[in-house]
Amino acid sequence: MSTRVFPKWDQLPELDLYLDQVLLYVNQLTSTSANSNDKGLTASMINNYVKHGHIEKPLKKKYSRQQIARLIVITSLKNVFAIQEISQTLAILTQNQQSQAMYNAFVACMNDEPSENIPQVIVTACQTLKLYHKTHQLVLELEGNQENEPNTQLKTE
Repeated sequence: MSTRVFPKWDQLPELDLYLDQVLLYVNQLTSTSANSNDKGLTASMINNYVKHGHIEKPLKKKYSRQQIARLIVITSLKNVFAIQEISQTLAILTQNQQSQAMYNAFVACMNDEPSENIPQVIVTACQTLKLYHKTHQLVLELEGNQENEPNTQLKTE
């Protein structure tokens, strides 16, 4: 299981970032060795997320803290949930200007920090994501064990 730590809202960059900076930042935070097939976040993904309204359009080609937080959550969850499901859930959770509180709840859950009042949908999404990564880790371990065992094939009758 990955031991990465997600930054709280106040730890996110204060200055707005350009696309290449966003890609580097988000991919460093969300990359896992458990799934080498995942390319991470790409420029075309961000463009599609903007085009389909999953994140707001950048202002003067720069992305704000709120957009970066949203991209961290989307990138973390995209291998487990459909982007439409993630976006719908984020829209519900962040209504009434609750982006900061909901992002911090997600981070607390992912970082295994005690926190009160985390919405059940966030808790369940975090648990699902952690189980997904654990499954990939176990598969990699099994593959490694099979490579070390000489000619262990299943017999069929």
